[in-house]
Amino acid sequence: MVELEEKQKLKGFKNLKKYLRYFQNYRFLCFMFWLLLVLSAVISFFSPMVLGKVIASMTADTNFPLAWKFALVFFGLEVIQILLGMSRVPFFKKLENYVKRDVKLDVLKNSFNINIGEYENLGNGLFVTRLTTDLDSLATSFKQISETVVSFISKIGFIVYVTITNIWIGLFLILFILTRYFVYQIRIHYFAKLKPKVLSQGEKINSLIGESVRGIKDIKTLGLSSSVLSRVNSMQTEYMKRDTKEWYVGYGLCALANFVSALCNLSFIGICIYLIKISQLDLAIFYTIYVYKNNVIDFAVQLGDLQNHFKEMEVNAHRVFELMDEKMYSHDKFGLTKIENFAGNIEFKNVTFSYVRGETILDNVSFRIVPNSHVAFVGESGCGKSTIVGLICKLYDPTAGIIYFDGVDSLTLDQSFGKNVSMINQFPYVFNMTIRENMQMVKPDVTDREIYHALKLANADDFVKELPLKLDSYLGEGGTRLSGGQKQRICIARALLKNSKILIFDEATSALDNISQEKVMDNVDILKKDHTIITIAHRLSTIEDCDTIYFIKKGKIVAFGTHKELMKKNQQYRNLYHKQKKEQSLIPTDEAE
Repeated sequence: MVELEEKQKLKGFKNLKKYLRYFQNYRFLCFMFWLLLVLSAVISFFSPMVLGKVIASMTADTNFPLAWKFALVFFGLEVIQILLGMSRVPFFKKLENYVKRDVKLDVLKNSFNINIGEYENLGNGLFVTRLTTDLDSLATSFKQISETVVSFISKIGFIVYVTITNIWIGLFLILFILTRYFVYQIRIHYFAKLKPKVLSQGEKINSLIGESVRGIKDIKTLGLSSSVLSRVNSMQTEYMKRDTKEWYVGYGLCALANFVSALCNLSFIGICIYLIKISQLDLAIFYTIYVYKNNVIDFAVQLGDLQNHFKEMEVNAHRVFELMDEKMYSHDKFGLTKIENFAGNIEFKNVTFSYVRGETILDNVSFRIVPNSHVAFVGESGCGKSTIVGLICKLYDPTAGIIYFDGVDSLTLDQSFGKNVSMINQFPYVFNMTIRENMQMVKPDVTDREIYHALKLANADDFVKELPLKLDSYLGEGGTRLSGGQKQRICIARALLKNSKILIFDEATSALDNISQEKVMDNVDILKKDHTIITIAHRLSTIEDCDTIYFIKKGKIVAFGTHKELMKKNQQYRNLYHKQKKEQSLIPTDEAE
């Protein structure tokens, strides 16, 4: 257990160093921010001395004109403090925003390489929380640590000043600081123990709420609202227990610290009364020290808070940069081979795949797809069709066997191979942007003419032209302002605009009516002269013209050939085709989209 904690501390420290390295890119901003902090600390060091002169001039010397002069100097120091505080804000905000941007981009870039299976298990709440709440906490902690460290300069100087003035009061202040620091050590210990549990539970809640928002239609249509609310309530109750426990412990220790402060205040006044009585302390010095005493005693609090902030930074840095840790989350594997002028040859050689060990999805599958051809995979749900295209997209790596692209082992390909493949699935995702901006995601310099050409191929140009804002129409989160068929056509157009060599349609036209589906597939088939087209289809009528159809059953290819060949030689394919024809004949011809 102790060894595990030590490893976690080491990881947290390494991730903290990783975070601090980002500040090296902005040395000037760091320098100006720290310079202004130091100047502010120096001013703070002289302020109590000047105030002491004011009090001494009024009491001991009764020189009121001199007291006014020192009062004006004291006022000037306070104004300079305010100006210095205002001046350092823009430097810090720039520094904070630049670093947050760089960290966010790097973590996102690396998290995009996390294996898709990890995403499916973890949920989006984890990623959102770590890239927002935790990253904001990192930036806040850095500012607090910077200001606390520099403020120590003035506080240490004041302790030296008090000790020189009266050694007994100086020693008392030092003892007071050590006592408060000990109390905060206890608080930090419990913070490190309880805070990660609170954050972890918060992630789970955020993930469930995010999923509920995206799946609101299913929740409404299936009547799942009570189940979702019950689950959120259960998770929130657990969060409340953990959060309340952390709060009570923290508040209790704060109360203990305040009690210690009250006790020390009483002791301090008692010592000063005695020293004044025996003429070892002037009333002016006593008042000056008393006014600034709490500010200096905060040294103990700040020292504890400093350690607390460091601990919080370690926790948050670990949570943020953990997304880049390949030992924690398995990442996609890429090699160094880059295929120039990719032709589109695909070969599966004895490929086996399992999502979970012992549960084989694909079993020793072998086939070859030649360039500029249109092939289809058909079979019952769960037979392995979508797994095959997932492997072609390199979302997964084979458990056994080899996948070749133009004769190159897929495991040796570099990350740039992704530009050669585009896939539209049954539930495609559009961004909460305009139609034009969605298209610019795949081609930043795309022209309106190119967009409308892609929309025409996807049979989407007519309804887009009828929209009030046309290409500048917002689609809503997840395309909520579109029908299912419209959203699919927009996504098909976006994929076609990418102009990848391999185009994959994984039930991509399932939400389209028969006429729209036929138009889209006719247009897609025209692209065969320059692209390799792969279709996963539920409706066999949409793939009758494919060059090769692979019929899959329980993870094995049991038959392949053209539609006519399969109708002749495979009873299962023939039965499935006739069954669908019969079902389709029962659907009204004017079926809405």
